[in-house]
Amino acid sequence: MNELDLSNTQAIFVSVLLIGLLVYLNRRDRKKSAQMERGSTQTIETPSEGLSPYYGRYIQLAGVRPWG
Repeated sequence: MNELDLSNTQAIFVSVLLIGLLVYLNRRDRKKSAQMERGSTQTIETPSEGLSPYYGRYIQLAGVRPWG
């Protein structure tokens, strides 16, 4: 690590610190993604009373070509 002008001891300390930071961020990310998975499986979507009962049909017809 000559570019940073660090001694060998300082270079080892910085390397260990960076590896520890990466491990911490990885664990934090895994916990968040696991929470999101648990939350998405528990969510049940219910139709709103304000929507027309034919709302989904309009979406289905959007991709249909009437003239073949």
